[in-house]
Amino acid sequence: MPDRSQLARIGGRAGRGVLGLVGIAVVVATLGAATLVTLPTLEREPQASEIEPLPSEQQRVCPGPVLTLAEDSTQAQAASSVGAASAVYGAVSASDFAQIRPQVTEISAVDDSNSRQPPLLLTVPVQDGAALPPLVAGSQSQVAATDTIGGLAVAACAEAVSDSWIVGGSTDIGRTSLLLLSNPTTVLATVNVTVAGESGLVDAPGATGILVQPGEQRVISLAGLAPNVKSPVLHVESRGGQVAASLEQSSIRGIEPGGVEIIGTTATPGTNQIIAGVRVMAAVSEETVTTGEGFNADTPSIRVFVPGAVAATVQIGVTSADGTAEGTSTQVEVEPGIATEIPLAPLIVGSYSVQLRSDEPIVAAARTAVDSAGGKDFAWFSASAPLAGSFAVAVAAGPSPTLHLVNSGAADTSLTLTPAAETPLVVEVEAGASATVPLTGGTVYVVSGGSELWALVDYSGDGVLSSFALNPPGPLASAIRVYTH
Repeated sequence: MPDRSQLARIGGRAGRGVLGLVGIAVVVATLGAATLVTLPTLEREPQASEIEPLPSEQQRVCPGPVLTLAEDSTQAQAASSVGAASAVYGAVSASDFAQIRPQVTEISAVDDSNSRQPPLLLTVPVQDGAALPPLVAGSQSQVAATDTIGGLAVAACAEAVSDSWIVGGSTDIGRTSLLLLSNPTTVLATVNVTVAGESGLVDAPGATGILVQPGEQRVISLAGLAPNVKSPVLHVESRGGQVAASLEQSSIRGIEPGGVEIIGTTATPGTNQIIAGVRVMAAVSEETVTTGEGFNADTPSIRVFVPGAVAATVQIGVTSADGTAEGTSTQVEVEPGIATEIPLAPLIVGSYSVQLRSDEPIVAAARTAVDSAGGKDFAWFSASAPLAGSFAVAVAAGPSPTLHLVNSGAADTSLTLTPAAETPLVVEVEAGASATVPLTGGTVYVVSGGSELWALVDYSGDGVLSSFALNPPGPLASAIRVYTH
């Protein structure tokens, strides 16, 4: 039996335990009561202001004339002009369509060659008080006629960007492709070029770390990066300065020129690609093979590339640009990382719009050719990005220039084409439909009234064929919210 001192100690511990429990209960009760009392709050919205960036000057680069590499083996990378290109350009205010005269300067050749006509740089400075950048457009055209290069080459004057795709070209036997990189900025551009072909990604030594000095153009033979590739697709990325990239392709058949083209950039990877106009110069029968191998090089076809790691199911819809012929639809499976050629058949002579819907992002462009008494030529028709609102079209000289329009919106649209110092033309384009409009060479048009349009200009004639797609300018910088202390 415990003595009195042990009982006292036990009692003391028990007493302290009871007091501890009572204390905890009091704290809990107090906290619970506090939660039932609504405490006064004081709120104050932070002071902030929206800073809208002002539009910067607009620049466009016309790629310059058709080039050929020197035949002298000691200067194999030196390029010289084959004739001269003729450019048409203009700019208007986005608010009142007032005419603005672009400043025109030259971009020098990296080798300072005197045998090259330099590319042109169009600059439109910021207008005082303007909330939107001006509408700027330019294009160039050239007919080449030598023993090795012949045909019509037209190209849009393009905006320099840091990321672009080119679908087209070839380094197969009898075909030459030159990559043109122009840097209109005041900062050195470091360019990486990724090339994929019909066998997948090409190991291309020398394709990374390409330096393009400010205000200069570099010309690189694609065969030096990716030889013997029938279906190249190029991804051009730059750091520092931005570049305007294009690809010149020429071909020779036997001892005769087989055509020439300056291929612009195509729309960035997406699940919905639209080629507003594809000109078919010769009927394509149903006997044309439906695989990507073995069909004639003159067969109208689409080159499709999946940059991701998953195969894509691509639905290709082809409709007449003027509604005179029924459309066709084809579904194909495209393996990732491999450039795939898909023939378009059957088709009659005419113009077509092509829409590609895919479950994976793709890039695409179409190719057709002409072979007539006037000569042989081919053209690439690139997919483009949608044009929102008004835009300008500069039409370089050439045979039968035609504007192709696709309205993918849910409502009909009424467009007004206003050429400089001429009567405006009204064009109705139904929802989901397309239209073609004959244009006048040497003229700059302003197209207004649309909300979401895809557009392309093509040229066609006896033995000549070419095109360029119309793309919107790069997006403006977003507004910045600034919080003051």
